[in-house]
Amino acid sequence: MTKLQPQVNLNERVYEPLRQRMLTRHPGPGAKLSLHELAAELGVSRSPVHHALTRLVSKGLLSVKARRGYFVTPVTATHLVDSYEVRGALELHAAAKALQHPDPALLARLRALMEQSEQAISHSDWDTANAAFHECRVDMAGNALLSCVYRQLSVNLMMQVIRGGKLEGSEHLAREHRAIVEAFEADDLPAAEAAITAHIASDKQIALATATQLSQNFIGRPASATPPDFVTSQVSCM
Repeated sequence: MTKLQPQVNLNERVYEPLRQRMLTRHPGPGAKLSLHELAAELGVSRSPVHHALTRLVSKGLLSVKARRGYFVTPVTATHLVDSYEVRGALELHAAAKALQHPDPALLARLRALMEQSEQAISHSDWDTANAAFHECRVDMAGNALLSCVYRQLSVNLMMQVIRGGKLEGSEHLAREHRAIVEAFEADDLPAAEAAITAHIASDKQIALATATQLSQNFIGRPASATPPDFVTSQVSCM
């Protein structure tokens, strides 16, 4: 990798390439990261690398073990199912709160984000618009703590990890976004709840199916190969 040139926001310049590595699973799940080696590779001190790794831990992409270091966090079926269950509860609660006093400006923003997701031509565009769409809906509840907890859940990041940059299913999900927006604009809570529930179920199904395929593709690889993120024996947790 080309060494980074000093800039004002060095922390951000170190963080983004490391974040991209984690999203594309390079190195793979369970791998240990060396702060010293990363700092030397990027041509920076250990401080911005430590800052970046700490942020990645907060996003759920890395885990840290006392006296052992940083490790790439695997995504398991249990974690996927549990996360989507919590996500559903948070989004449904947020919808109920938001539709008590709908904000026309936020509704307009929600529609604009929906249209951005429909027009996405790359996985990066889709991921950005999709995350912003979901976070906007939760923000409409007007509860800062709820928004904070929702972002910490990092379900959208897990989907990026599992899909590995592929856009399969995005057209179907975009149509579901439209159904949610139309229910919000009609101030129809039952329709909004039904659309949100259906969307989360579709999203979860895509995540589990993709992760299962990743696990099946792994079968037959050398024992030394990087282990898959997903453990198929845990699908029964659904």
